[in-house]
Amino acid sequence: MASTTLNANNIVNFVLFQLVWIGFVFGAEENFIWLGCLLLGLMLLWQLWPTRRNESDVIVILTSGMCGFVLATAWSASGLIIYDNHWPINQLAPWWIVALWLAFGAAFNHSLAWVQKSPYLAGALAAVGGPVSYLAAERVGAVIIHNPWLTLSAMAVGWFVIAFLLTLLVQRYGQSGQSWFANVWE
Repeated sequence: MASTTLNANNIVNFVLFQLVWIGFVFGAEENFIWLGCLLLGLMLLWQLWPTRRNESDVIVILTSGMCGFVLATAWSASGLIIYDNHWPINQLAPWWIVALWLAFGAAFNHSLAWVQKSPYLAGALAAVGGPVSYLAAERVGAVIIHNPWLTLSAMAVGWFVIAFLLTLLVQRYGQSGQSWFANVWE
């Protein structure tokens, strides 16, 4: 399991995670998505640097991105959410929301590592925090949430499941002794 102590790496990770959210959400609304891309690149470069990287970082980031794509696409295709600054296919999750899921994965082993004490804790906190971030994005104008009670309930379930599964992935990875992707940067 990742370090849950308050250290410079976790602080920088937390700040970058918040800046990435701001860059993409405001960027989607104001058509300057490049800022989110720049900040996500900086966050990934910072976090995947060999001296700061956890062995499970790459798999957690990719898993988070894939799960987020599936979830956000389901919400979009069902009409629960309309995203601003969409792909050419409106039913697919826009790339900037998938990028936010990648940032969530990059934060999961670092500034969010403290939630990994229990998959249920991680799931419960994500079930609240995920929908709240979408409500904030709606206030900015980056998304439109239709049928709020149904949508927010679906989001809470989706975020719970993904955070729960990511926690199990990190715990299993740590116990297995395997080093998937361990030498990517070396």
